[in-house]
Amino acid sequence: MASIKRNFLYNLSLQMSKVLFPLITAPYVARILDPDGVGIFNFVNTYSSYFALFAVLGIPTYGIREIAKRRDDVKACGIFVSQMISIEIITTLLVSAFYVMSVFAFEQLNEQAVLFLIAGVSLYISPFKIEWFFSGREEFGYITFRSLIIKTVSVILLFVAVRDKDDLVNYVALNLFATIANEVWNYVRLLGLGVRPRFTLKGIGSHVKPVSILFASSVAISVYAMLDTLMLGFLSSYEETGYYNSAMHVVRALLPIATALSTVALPKMSVYMKSGDFRQINLLMAKSLGIVTFLAFPLMVGVIMVAPVFVPLFFGARFHGSILPMQIGAGLLAAIGLNNLNGVQILTGLAKDRQFLTSVTAGAIVNFLLNSVLIPDYGAAGAAFASVTAETVILATNEFFVRKHTQVRILEFSDSYKAAIGALLFVPVAHACSLAFSGWNFIIVCVPSCMLVYALSQRMLGNSMFFMIYELTISKIRKK
Repeated sequence: MASIKRNFLYNLSLQMSKVLFPLITAPYVARILDPDGVGIFNFVNTYSSYFALFAVLGIPTYGIREIAKRRDDVKACGIFVSQMISIEIITTLLVSAFYVMSVFAFEQLNEQAVLFLIAGVSLYISPFKIEWFFSGREEFGYITFRSLIIKTVSVILLFVAVRDKDDLVNYVALNLFATIANEVWNYVRLLGLGVRPRFTLKGIGSHVKPVSILFASSVAISVYAMLDTLMLGFLSSYEETGYYNSAMHVVRALLPIATALSTVALPKMSVYMKSGDFRQINLLMAKSLGIVTFLAFPLMVGVIMVAPVFVPLFFGARFHGSILPMQIGAGLLAAIGLNNLNGVQILTGLAKDRQFLTSVTAGAIVNFLLNSVLIPDYGAAGAAFASVTAETVILATNEFFVRKHTQVRILEFSDSYKAAIGALLFVPVAHACSLAFSGWNFIIVCVPSCMLVYALSQRMLGNSMFFMIYELTISKIRKK
């Protein structure tokens, strides 16, 4: 369990950086590009990301699980990595051709052809994205260090290269920098570990079925993760797309905090599954639930309470249309956080890929239908509601499959109840702060006040997750 705690702390630090860096860049980008420019950027990136899903199949999740089983065998790791890269080279060649043709075939896409082709670079290099290898080996210290360095350089380049609305092309190109730099660094380390990837067709057939099932799950997940942006662009306007993506930018920047444990716990789940140790699996899941609710509940309520003041201050006066979508979308922090337990950790970790596929497919269908009905009339707010509803459907379906097809049972919910009580205390605290402060003064006073009240409430209520995170933090400080 010590490694779980250590890796969780590493991963939490990494996810915190995903919160802090957007907080630095998002208001600058919003003011430079305006809602319309932000909408175009997100539409372009989302479209290319859809094709990337078909290129990588379900390999990122499958790779973590399988590398965890082979982590001590360098030769076996090398063979597996070569097989995964070879599969992706074949699929990427096919998908890239369709992507380029679609850009020139559809008039709406052809108008921004340069942006689409630049964004497509992320698709073209899909075979060489091997982050899953290091996650499977639980090298979260390395991942965190590398990511922080590259993110810092990216932020500096952003302020240098994006100065006005005409620099939209530069902004699209800069978003590729982190992807390329990360993978170059990854390959240097991969070679240093003695793993030499090469193209091969030998043995890839055995991976096609499990990869295809996880690929289908990835596509289904993408429907409610990315289809909102595409449907807003086609059914509404780039302005509504900008409102929605600005709101979701904040929510999804906070989301990794709520899901920080999932990437850390998945390799351990695979190891426990291999040995059939359901006692350890149940203990891991109980701790996971406690951590997710400890982090997700206060984040969700906090976003709802500060959004009306935060949005116009952070993004600018032209982004009032992002307030309601952000408040609705805050529900994703709890829903996705919990789905990463019963979906990613349990169903995927225990190789219940078909059940997981069924769950996300149900959510995808709900999301598509609600988007079709709500987006034309309600724009960004309708898309946000559709996303939260879809995640709730997936949560309920995943829980049904966990109870029907696994021996995993979480019987302890007291820490979750305590977290919910502490989060609800934000409502009176935020109201009291609003009576005395406004603007940034409200944010500066309200956020720390809510954090303090939450910490005190969890200590008084005896939330074991509070004491675990407190002890981890103090021990790290003392060591340094």
